[in-house]
Amino acid sequence: MFRRTSITLAAAALLAACSPAKDAEPMPEAAPPAPSLADFAGTWTSSATLEGVAAPVPSTMTLTADGMNSTMSLDQRPNIALTVSMSGDSVVAVTAEYESVLRKGVMVTTRTASVLKDGKMMGNVIATYRTPNGPEVVMGTIEGTRAP
Repeated sequence: MFRRTSITLAAAALLAACSPAKDAEPMPEAAPPAPSLADFAGTWTSSATLEGVAAPVPSTMTLTADGMNSTMSLDQRPNIALTVSMSGDSVVAVTAEYESVLRKGVMVTTRTASVLKDGKMMGNVIATYRTPNGPEVVMGTIEGTRAP
């Protein structure tokens, strides 16, 4: 009799230990995987709006899945090389130095950091102008749509 009672108690304890707790909170859903360069690959028609500038600056960014050979093009200009990387959920693109479309004869580099939101690429831009008095930084925003 003692043996049967011990087995019954052991089985009950095992069932209780394996049963979900009544007050346990549900497990949160796993976060979606972070985007990669491949998620941003393609040609993007972009528009940058800089502080203190009335009209946005249009451009086309062509991003590759491996980040190599990515470019930015401006109207009537040769392609500008981009160095592209990921930082968290943002694609970061840094241009080679080129002559500004806003400031004739002034060289500039731009750095954008953009995320994907509702099928668009949206983010911030920093333009760093090389002036006789030293670097001048202008902030702004950028938005792009993927070309078909």
